Amino acid sequence: MARIKRREYRVPASHDVTLYWEDFTGEVFSSRPRARDVSCQGLRIESAVAIQAGTSICVEIPGYHTAVDAVVRYCVREGEGYRLGLEFSDPRPDLVQAIGAALDYYQILQINPLAEMETIHRVYRIMAARFHPDNPNSGDPERFLLLSQAYRVLSDPAQRAEYDRLRAEAPNGALPLFQARAFIDEKEGEQNRRLGVLCLLYSRRRRNPEHPTIGLIDLEELMMIPREYLEFTLWYLREKKYVTMGQSADFCLSAEGVDFVEEHAAARDLLTRLIEEGSSAPGFADGNGETESAVSEVLN
Repeated sequence: MARIKRREYRVPASHDVTLYWEDFTGEVFSSRPRARDVSCQGLRIESAVAIQAGTSICVEIPGYHTAVDAVVRYCVREGEGYRLGLEFSDPRPDLVQAIGAALDYYQILQINPLAEMETIHRVYRIMAARFHPDNPNSGDPERFLLLSQAYRVLSDPAQRAEYDRLRAEAPNGALPLFQARAFIDEKEGEQNRRLGVLCLLYSRRRRNPEHPTIGLIDLEELMMIPREYLEFTLWYLREKKYVTMGQSADFCLSAEGVDFVEEHAAARDLLTRLIEEGSSAPGFADGNGETESAVSEVLN
């Protein structure tokens, strides 16, 4: 009898990742394709550029505490781009959980995060029947896969507890503070961006000393500032020795950086308070000009 190969369970994904690799001459390249699904063993992505099978690659994933080493196992043409399969050097079950946390399983099942187990079972049965691929009227294979993954996690008390923990720790996207003109204007924005990066790294080091780093892609998402601006900001902070960069292209506050932030206590208190409270201070969310002026005054 032919042996049936068990298929690795995959979680759908839909967000950008950053890839770094070298060619045979040692030249370093980077790309930012979109992840489509992930398992403990690997990642499937859609890319605008082809990467040769067998290439060793470094993957930076939003919300994940470290970069991941992988190997390109296949690269096939698909439409105007390419579909790539990446195999991780080591199994990554925690990565699957982290990506799952970003999907919001409660929203997928359209239930309250406090829903009881009976409600989870009942809602899943109804929605699964509706979106099952065999349903000729409303079948949706991708939606059904998401429903099944959400149900598999939320119907297991231990997995649900771990998912709730990761969901609570997941970043909430761009912080409204950084959309103020004080961070965008060309003349003063650069100084403010430097202090903003330092305060983010300061807050991360104090809250999570075991993983005090933030990757470039996460800084982009938190600050909503173009990469070309951030690269100059980070270059300057590294030259001043306020920030260090690891091999995985993640950034960490140095002792000199801590001293600098604490010397500028007024600005640090304002920024870290807004960051930790979800930028809830009045005026930032709606771009109030008075508040932006206050920020610029404090930061400078």
